[in-house]
Amino acid sequence: MQKAKISENGFSIVELLVVLVIIGVLAAVSGFYFTAHQKLYKPDEQALKIVDMFQEARQRALTQRESMRIELDTTDNIARLIDENSPATANDDREIRRFNLFEINEVRILRRADNIAYNPPEPLPVANAVFMPSVYPSSSPNNVCTIRFQSNGTVLNGGNDAIGTGSTITGLTLHVWSPNENAPNDATIARAISIIGSSGSLRLWEYDKNSSETNKWQDTRRSGGYGQ
Repeated sequence: MQKAKISENGFSIVELLVVLVIIGVLAAVSGFYFTAHQKLYKPDEQALKIVDMFQEARQRALTQRESMRIELDTTDNIARLIDENSPATANDDREIRRFNLFEINEVRILRRADNIAYNPPEPLPVANAVFMPSVYPSSSPNNVCTIRFQSNGTVLNGGNDAIGTGSTITGLTLHVWSPNENAPNDATIARAISIIGSSGSLRLWEYDKNSSETNKWQDTRRSGGYGQ
């Protein structure tokens, strides 16, 4: 009588090792592209968070009839939205919300990148955001850009003291960009937020280095992005 053949199922050690090596290679490649993808969108993420906070401050100022202050604090790497309540005193200021800014080796906001020579083309020139030692208890003496949205729609700077004495109507252009690894003062990806001081209106801009136009700043409204 012929013996029935016994089938042997399973994988050899060599086959298992090959499968594990392939899985390891795929995981490494996926991780590399995922990290690169995250880095690519960090300037956009930060710019959108800041725009959202600006929009909230403006809306609250108009509807609640109170001054709203935003502090972009590069010492503590924090953005704060603060309800100033009574304009004559500083001890009733109330923080509404905050979020962490990216580290400066990932995203920078202190100034415009060296490889970008001009600001977005607003009808009237809008100066770059100014960072200086804060005069407000919530952030003193940190390096801060202070923007104060008023109930009449205007935007003021920080002024000279904790209640905003001497503050004036001001617009600003805030540059948000990722530094080049080989030239840290140059941007690889750049965005900008412009605020018109007399009206509080704001726009988000994208810098397209491959554009053939003389001014390479593109209003995000034209490409379906975030803008007002």
